Amino acid sequence: MTERTYVSPFLRQLLAVSGVVMYMIGTGANIAFPGVLLQQLREPDSVLRLTAEHESWIASILGLALISGIVVAPFSLQKLGRKLTNQLSSLPALGGWALLATAKGPTALLISRSLQGFGMGIQAAAAPVSIAEYSSPKNRGAFLATIAFSFATGMLIAHVFGTLLYWRAAALACGSVYALSLLLVSLTPETPPYLASRGRNDPCRKSFRWLRGFDHNSEKELEILLNSQKKAPVGRKVSKCTAYMDIARKPEFYKPTVIMMFMFILFQVSGMTVVPSYTVPMMDEVSGDTSAIDPRVSMLMVDVVRFVTAVFSCFVVNKLNRRTVLFIGIIISVISLLVAAMLLYLRDFGYIPEAYHWAPIIPTMVYIFGKTLGILPIPWAIAGEVFPLEYRSLGSGISGMFLSVMFFVVVKTAPFSFEQIGVKGTFCVYAGAIAICGVFLYFLLPETKGKTLYEIECYFKGVKGDDGHVELHEGEKMLELEKVECG
Repeated sequence: MTERTYVSPFLRQLLAVSGVVMYMIGTGANIAFPGVLLQQLREPDSVLRLTAEHESWIASILGLALISGIVVAPFSLQKLGRKLTNQLSSLPALGGWALLATAKGPTALLISRSLQGFGMGIQAAAAPVSIAEYSSPKNRGAFLATIAFSFATGMLIAHVFGTLLYWRAAALACGSVYALSLLLVSLTPETPPYLASRGRNDPCRKSFRWLRGFDHNSEKELEILLNSQKKAPVGRKVSKCTAYMDIARKPEFYKPTVIMMFMFILFQVSGMTVVPSYTVPMMDEVSGDTSAIDPRVSMLMVDVVRFVTAVFSCFVVNKLNRRTVLFIGIIISVISLLVAAMLLYLRDFGYIPEAYHWAPIIPTMVYIFGKTLGILPIPWAIAGEVFPLEYRSLGSGISGMFLSVMFFVVVKTAPFSFEQIGVKGTFCVYAGAIAICGVFLYFLLPETKGKTLYEIECYFKGVKGDDGHVELHEGEKMLELEKVECG
């Protein structure tokens, strides 16, 4: 089937993805905003006075609120669809930023952060699923890598606005991205896989062709998608508990869940959310008390390195294998963290001249580069690919639970860690945790680059196709799939 289209499929997919990207920019701003908010509230003329306990809760409560959003997300994704879930998740985020901008006390700040976290929780499950289902295999890697770009952009925006503007005005500026997200999401159709899973074949064809065009390969993929969702005959009825136990025993469900558990633990223990929340005090110690580098300048240096690397990662993830990018990021992060910690210890013992007390900044920036290149984008790319369509909502919700719990634990304990063992000790802990997660993922994670979502599903099921076969590379546990249609 052929038909002339005046807008390329790539641009249509880009429009569909852009609404989710804008939301994730807001998420990056949510994570980073305490770094400037708390700094301004510590000023002597601040209208709000916070205790150290208030500060740690304002930075970490997003993690607890994420849990509530993630609990809701699987049901919303399954019952309401990807598009409506994306739209509804914007509302608590908008309300949270509005309340933050008008807050009169610590309680209002905590409530506003909770609203932001609730919306983030829903979107943490919805974003990778939505982007993966909107994208063709050719573009999926780059589009999923835009989640990393979005985080970095949001963090940069929050710190720039928070440096240049009063915190109330900065909150309104950061919150405005959710209004743009809501508009862009409203302009795009529902994802084809969701429509297929609900038996809405005609709307599915219309949405798929709007996104992917009418070429032969796309039409073949469309028919495979529709055929894969034909309902089997209804068997005996079982309780929900039994049904969930049956799902948990299926390799296409538990294998991706274990992979994503380690992925999101890696994401958090790498300091992905700690660094934006506590950039100023961290960089204050790294740069040295006698350094001429202002901590706020160091904060913007971190943001710029993160942003430039995130832009670079969009191209890298689309060109190189997922595993390659991930393990490059892991290796760079571990080595640079250990080098930075060693330099900090040497400086404390007086082995580094005062004129070079700034030296730990260099490996710290390399660490920011490494984690942003591989550890930031790949978990989100994999999250959108590994779960089969039937369990995608549930799997995203469960794996997102690990993300939110680790978010709270890591960010809440960071001030205590900085106080008890210093930034240098914290760097050593993070390096060890990253290395441990990396070892597990080396043996668990298959390669998904260039595969259709249906091919990846077939791999985890271990099903041989009608006109091909599944091979597993023994050395690296990587997937090599022929073009198959599962029997």
